[in-house]
Amino acid sequence: MTEDLLSLMRERIAIGLEREKTLEAIDGWERTALLELKEGPKYHFIVKDNDIKVEEGGVEEYDMKIESDEDSIRKLFLEEMSAASALLRRKLKVKGSASDLMKIRHIF
Repeated sequence: MTEDLLSLMRERIAIGLEREKTLEAIDGWERTALLELKEGPKYHFIVKDNDIKVEEGGVEEYDMKIESDEDSIRKLFLEEMSAASALLRRKLKVKGSASDLMKIRHIF
């Protein structure tokens, strides 16, 4: 199932990178984000050079940490749930700077 999730995230990120708001949000932004799922798998996102890459596995050093469950991440990427709603419902926990939190909503 995790390979399926990785494919979904990559597909939806590619779609997102076609949106003006996403490109504006990540312009000049360089960050590494760790995503830890409650089910165990870890992924990391690298935002650099106006691009977003997602890879399987964790990283030692990161700028922000995202904790959630697979179902919520799927809903976020499929735009069935907003990042704000997920945060309010405690389905998504993000540790990072306030400015990073504002930008992350354009990735999900």
